[in-house]
Amino acid sequence: MSLLKSMLPITIIATLFTSCNSIKTTTYWVNSVKTECSSGAGKMMCLQVYKGTDVDKAIWSSFYAPIEGFDFEFGYFQKIEVTETQLDPKNVPADASSIKYKLVKVMEKIKDPKMILNDIWSVTTIKGEPVTNAPKTPSIEIDISKMQISGNDGCNNFTGKIKNLTARNITLGPLASTRKMCPDMTVSMQFNKALNESVSYKQEELKLTFLNANGEETLSLKKID
Repeated sequence: MSLLKSMLPITIIATLFTSCNSIKTTTYWVNSVKTECSSGAGKMMCLQVYKGTDVDKAIWSSFYAPIEGFDFEFGYFQKIEVTETQLDPKNVPADASSIKYKLVKVMEKIKDPKMILNDIWSVTTIKGEPVTNAPKTPSIEIDISKMQISGNDGCNNFTGKIKNLTARNITLGPLASTRKMCPDMTVSMQFNKALNESVSYKQEELKLTFLNANGEETLSLKKID
């Protein structure tokens, strides 16, 4: 009996030590948008997180598990402190995370400057020249949550992926478009050439300007939505 009594405190201490070791605190940046991801339960909208310090240089990773107590806010980066508790794998379903995440506190919240692009824009000038003689005024719609660009070039509809987007720069992937022939394709061809040359942007109130690699204006647009 005395042996059991002497072993009991040791057992309790060992259990507490193991329990403490299974919990750690981590800091994450949470992206301003969710993205579609695939999990064991099928497709879902996931948070994106980054463990670095410079959110402007973040390389985002999909985060599949819920974070207890955390409220996602579209359009804002949030720096959060989270506890991670290792669960007993025997008690975790096959399609669930073996780690429980719980919010400790929101450390910082920053409005994502890229959100100014998330709208529908009408083209006013191409290479500084007003748009005239087009069957339809060219327009662009940017969906940051899907990293997608779409619109009309003055004749044909187009769509494509945004490969990279920062607070100043934009890189577009290949664009797919319909192949309708309009009586005058001049504006359509000028627009597509200008859009493909665009690598950066600036925004002032309701005006958006795309620029080429030399900093020259390619497209000027106004918000219409």
